[in-house]
Amino acid sequence: MPCSQGSVESLALYYVVCAARFKGSGRVAKLVVLIDTPDRPGLLSEITGLLHRLGANLVTSLGYAVEDYARLLLIVDSPLEPDELKERIEEQLGEDAEVKAAPLGPEGAELLAEFLHDKPGLVNLLEVYLEPPDLLDALLRLPRDVRRRLYRVLSAQSLGGIMLLADEATLREIAESVDLDHLAKAIATLDPDEAVDVLQKLPEKLRRQLLGRLPEELRREALRLLRYPPDTAGGIMTTSIPVLRAGDTVQQALQLLRRGDHDVRDTIIVVDEEGHLVGLVTVDQLLRASPSEKLEKLAVRPRATVEPEVDREEVARLMLRYDINRLPVVDREGRFLGIVTVEDVADVLAEEAAEDIALLGGLETPRERYLKASIFDLFKSRLPWLLLIYAIESVTANIIKGYEDVIQRIAILAAFIPLVMDTGGNVGSQASSMIVRALALGEISERSRHDIVYVFLKELATATLIGSTLALIGFGFAMVLSGGNFMLSLSVALTLLIVTILADIIGATLPIIARRLGADPAAVSGPFVTTIVDISVALVYMGLATHLVLKAG
Repeated sequence: MPCSQGSVESLALYYVVCAARFKGSGRVAKLVVLIDTPDRPGLLSEITGLLHRLGANLVTSLGYAVEDYARLLLIVDSPLEPDELKERIEEQLGEDAEVKAAPLGPEGAELLAEFLHDKPGLVNLLEVYLEPPDLLDALLRLPRDVRRRLYRVLSAQSLGGIMLLADEATLREIAESVDLDHLAKAIATLDPDEAVDVLQKLPEKLRRQLLGRLPEELRREALRLLRYPPDTAGGIMTTSIPVLRAGDTVQQALQLLRRGDHDVRDTIIVVDEEGHLVGLVTVDQLLRASPSEKLEKLAVRPRATVEPEVDREEVARLMLRYDINRLPVVDREGRFLGIVTVEDVADVLAEEAAEDIALLGGLETPRERYLKASIFDLFKSRLPWLLLIYAIESVTANIIKGYEDVIQRIAILAAFIPLVMDTGGNVGSQASSMIVRALALGEISERSRHDIVYVFLKELATATLIGSTLALIGFGFAMVLSGGNFMLSLSVALTLLIVTILADIIGATLPIIARRLGADPAAVSGPFVTTIVDISVALVYMGLATHLVLKAG
């Protein structure tokens, strides 16, 4: 039935796919709308008319009918908030209609998955209108057996896009579900550096099989890039950028750009006859120059270059430091190999941030998305750190147990243990977080003696001020709680002062030491710092309390 008639017939099971554009008054968000309503003639026309009056643009609609009910999925560019659009559609369709609306994203993916769960065959009609992140998000909310069927029927373009975004576990699931030829076609839709990102996550045997099925030019570029580890400049660089000789003209450069064969289209790389980097030329320079002018006269030397073995975090720091969006990668002789773009660095920063957050929380680096991870996967990622911390914290328990007689004689001592321990742990975590951030941004260097001394002195002064303030507050609190026991209150105050200074120094120096030893600074922050500080707190507090309170008594 023609889309213009807008009906989803009862007692029929068929699909209606419509794409319409209207001139709306504005667009603030792309929304997903799922409608379950009694079927009637002109239903779709009725809905599209309402959207038009509301100033919304209907991007696409899919629907099917079972008996007397119709289910419609709409993707809409709407100036209205989801709840407001939902209410307006419900008013139009009547009380028997059930309408759900959400922004395209995690909430919208839930609605997409709900629709596809019953009619997975519609995925080919839907994938045209979805970006890979939204499509992948919806697929991951479906049961595994449904997902595996859908992977097989996705277009090569869509499959390539979600493979690029998928974690290792999801990528393995896709590889197990799809035949090699379709996998190769999907990878062939990607740029060389993106194809390598996917191939590096796959098992070696499968990687070789797929390489043999790729187009010759892509296979050659992929093999060249696969020589570099994924966490290096060579592993994240792209080779899809226009490269011309110094003697070429502006006209030749513009002709090359017009062809649109490269991923990077706003910059031309200029090299000499041996392939050594001469400089970069921007499109803006080309448009202002004479067509006959030589590129060597326009080429500007980059503010920085890196060799392919440089760690990707260092690449990101370098680009942030010099505020550049293109960083050339060269070999030791200065020959041009590729370029790292700001998009590549954004991916690096996102991945590193995710790793650091996990490490700060005492977790192994996640290898798959949370929604897809099994309970056993979560168990494995959390247990090792907890066991390590448990073992170290047993030292704290033994220290406190060693003062059992003291606590029995002065029971009020135990009331302040959580106070001093939590204070020390929080101070240490604050200090370590600040230093991890400073190291990540390149504000300080673990190899600079000046920076290390400066950090130590600065944190010492800061901790002394914080500790003195907390000690005064703690003294007053302890006096009230202990009924005026001066020596006990003094023990609490001195412990807070000493522990604050000690925890701050520990929290600030451990990340620097970790970086010097080649470890991730985030790995020794968070729970690890807190655990070490707890041991120090137990020793200081119980020692001071024993000396001051019992001696005075």
